[in-house]
Amino acid sequence: MRNFDKIVLPSWHLFLYLIMIGLTFISLPQGGVFYLVTRVVQAIEMIFFVILCIIFYKQGIRLNKFNTLTNLWFILYIFLSYAFTSGKGLTPVFGWLNIIIFLLLGICYWQNAPQDHFRYLAFAFSFLIYLNAILLILFPDGLWIDHTWVGRGDSTRYLLGHYNQMGFVCLLGITIQTIYTLSTKKGVLNLFLLVIISLWSVFFVGSMTSAVGLSLFAVYLLIHNVIKHPKIYLICFVIIYVLFFTFIVWYGNSIEEIKLAANFIESTLSKDTSFSLRTVIWDNAVYQINQSPWIGHGVQDVEWNDVHLGASGPHNLWLMFLLQGGIALCIAFIGIVTFVIKRALKVTASPTTAGVVALCIFFLMSLFETFPIVPIFLLLQSVYYSPALIENKE
Repeated sequence: MRNFDKIVLPSWHLFLYLIMIGLTFISLPQGGVFYLVTRVVQAIEMIFFVILCIIFYKQGIRLNKFNTLTNLWFILYIFLSYAFTSGKGLTPVFGWLNIIIFLLLGICYWQNAPQDHFRYLAFAFSFLIYLNAILLILFPDGLWIDHTWVGRGDSTRYLLGHYNQMGFVCLLGITIQTIYTLSTKKGVLNLFLLVIISLWSVFFVGSMTSAVGLSLFAVYLLIHNVIKHPKIYLICFVIIYVLFFTFIVWYGNSIEEIKLAANFIESTLSKDTSFSLRTVIWDNAVYQINQSPWIGHGVQDVEWNDVHLGASGPHNLWLMFLLQGGIALCIAFIGIVTFVIKRALKVTASPTTAGVVALCIFFLMSLFETFPIVPIFLLLQSVYYSPALIENKE
């Protein structure tokens, strides 16, 4: 009987995370039975939303600043999704609904019981990353081909979508596991396996941007104990980052003038110094941004990007925000990121520093790729609540 008493049954929150993360990150073909599956999962998602709203109301909880800023940003984003274009359906609304559910989970549970919920998240992402690796072995040529894709990139789809999206999901899962492990000293083996399998996965599909990002995070994990003043490294990163975006991405200067960087790109990454013609795409995007710098052109589809940019997207996070919502949307996002980093660095500890490092690596990857909005804000939320693991322990 004693042994039975020690068994802890999984919380319903774990099931919720599995549903939410599966809906957000698993890539399914459009139409047919998959359309029905998506709608059923969205119906379950609505039930979760109603339950969390009731809990939120009964507990008398107030929205914190992060929730308020995020929701205001999404209100602007949803407006831009419908103001300039039509035919988007409810996809932007369901994306915001996903974010609202994660925000409600955070404010209802993450602040007071962060260890449990970071553990649930880590389990859900670990399951997804391991399953993706198994499917890569079984189906090395991809799970399906997106015949509806009108962009010029690869239409092969894996469990986690496009090969570059796979790298971001791996980064997000590793980040959550790292925050949990460094704060509780649990799950060390799982963290090690996640890093190895994630690196193998992105190398296997040929995503060099993700491979560099995940490799940098792996290096950080090896030396994190010797990093004593993370703010100094953060300031240096921001300076270099802004200079690269200003002179290379925005003004289109050639990277060939920086010999060390050019050699690294050509020799190590086996890429050309135009970053696979991204410099041409960036130049087209900058031209379009200058046509409407304050409010952008709205959240356009792939067809619009293909005509005006010569690609499925601008291949840069900041150019994407400037195209979609101009300076207004971009500054609002920078404000949220700054708020999250300041909150995380108020607690000088390895878990919070790891979260900030993950954000920096994500922004490094985002210089050359764009990623879906919902995972970006889930990463921001994870970093925002990382100090709760330290505060709760104390």
